[in-house]
Amino acid sequence: MSTIQGAGDPSDRRDNQRFDVVVVVRIFIGDKVEDWPSEDISAGGMRLRVEGEPPKLGSRLKVSFKLPLLAAPIEAEGEVRWVDRGTPTVLGIQFSTGLRAREVWAINRLHTRR
Repeated sequence: MSTIQGAGDPSDRRDNQRFDVVVVVRIFIGDKVEDWPSEDISAGGMRLRVEGEPPKLGSRLKVSFKLPLLAAPIEAEGEVRWVDRGTPTVLGIQFSTGLRAREVWAINRLHTRR
């Protein structure tokens, strides 16, 4: 049984289209660095499969990940908005800074890269 902590069911409040894309996301939490796989990505945030103990709601994270249409990795900051402690544990982060126009473009083009 999973329990979602945070602001209710996150699928009810989508401002951006999400794309089911699995990429390795490097997570920087304080002085700790981990690599977690994404489950989906949008211009507003991403859902990540957590390995180990998830960060607390409201935690600020730095993330870095690569997309097929970009040579350089995307580096952004985000906030943990919800945590689902199911199997596997997943969490949602909302980007707060860091996305440039070309990065938003690359995310929005993911549906054409299947």
